[in-house]
Amino acid sequence: MNYKYDVAIIGAGPAGIMAGISVINSLNKVCILEKNSSAGKKLLISGKGRCNVTTSKDIREIVNAFGKNGKFLYGALTRFSNSDLMNFFESRGVKLKEERGMRMFPVSDKSETILNCLLAELNKNGVEVIYNFPADTVKKTENGFQVSFKSNTIFCNKLIIATGGKSYPETGSTGDGYVFAKSLGHSIVKPIPALTPLIGGDKDLWSLSGLSLKNVALSFSVNGKTFSSEFGEMLFTHKGISGPIVLKLSRGVYEQLAMGNKVWANIDLKPKLDEKMLRQRIHNELVETPKKEYQSLLKTLLPKLLILYAIKITGVDKHKQSSTLNKQEISALISFLKYFCFEITGVESIKKAIVTHGGVPIDEINSSSMMSNIVPNLYFAGEVICLDGPTGGFNMQKAFSTGYLAGFSASVI
Repeated sequence: MNYKYDVAIIGAGPAGIMAGISVINSLNKVCILEKNSSAGKKLLISGKGRCNVTTSKDIREIVNAFGKNGKFLYGALTRFSNSDLMNFFESRGVKLKEERGMRMFPVSDKSETILNCLLAELNKNGVEVIYNFPADTVKKTENGFQVSFKSNTIFCNKLIIATGGKSYPETGSTGDGYVFAKSLGHSIVKPIPALTPLIGGDKDLWSLSGLSLKNVALSFSVNGKTFSSEFGEMLFTHKGISGPIVLKLSRGVYEQLAMGNKVWANIDLKPKLDEKMLRQRIHNELVETPKKEYQSLLKTLLPKLLILYAIKITGVDKHKQSSTLNKQEISALISFLKYFCFEITGVESIKKAIVTHGGVPIDEINSSSMMSNIVPNLYFAGEVICLDGPTGGFNMQKAFSTGYLAGFSASVI
């Protein structure tokens, strides 16, 4: 194989596919090189197989969700916004729906619906997708680039790297893009897990696996000082904790652990009640049902799966009548409800992270075109760029927007 293209894209994920769609194909011969035998493997498992394709929040909120470096996305989002993305799918017969947290999903609840629509558009535009092409070298040539896999070589005038990060390597995201970018002169921010479950040190905690908590306040601290906190939903796993608010705060926890610090998690199970209000509520229960056993009292305050754990932590006999609880026992219960605390001993590996933090630094990429500031006619899109956001459709939108801008720019610059 030895072919010449105007634009070649490495990676057939959301960013790479959208880059292929947005190239002005009437003027360019375009191909996408994909290492797998099919496209969009990570897209298919996103959102638990339902694909949280974007968020309905406005551009400013999306930018802010990516933190201090989020402004980098203004160029891509103004060229191809979340509204544009939703219109893209709706106009092609893919109906979307909004769920809690302003997250957008296909009405079908199937990621395949999104992927099939994207692939159909690629086909319509005449973009050639070359499967089973795990590129192993990328070189700059006098007139463009050379992408090789064993004896097969693709030549192109312009190259878009959209290979993803290092999370979920079974989908093909194994960090290849970092190697390619570095070989072409770019620096790489060390990839670390972002949006990843945390491991709890107390084995008793693992008995809570499957327990989901809503409307709780989670915070993390080192040496008694809180360094991050969030309100919302979380869940317990067979090794620790996960869920939206845990994933959002996980990178900060990783960084603290990497510095050798001991990290503690604290869950406020009743964030809307201060200690005084909570004490009054418990007092009312004791007055109204004095013969109620302690375990029955807990049923009015906690989810079922948490009751036995609470009994163990507070050290109160489960059969003890409410009216006989002393001040120390009531204080122990209030302490558990407001300060459910345990040590975090680790984070899941980058292989289980939803996204990767790290990659090509944003100051080495032109935000108005996604073209490299170091190598002319080289573009980047998606997770290979060092910029990650929270769960809720933000990272998927980043992939589509940067992919669109990279493909369009490769057509006209």
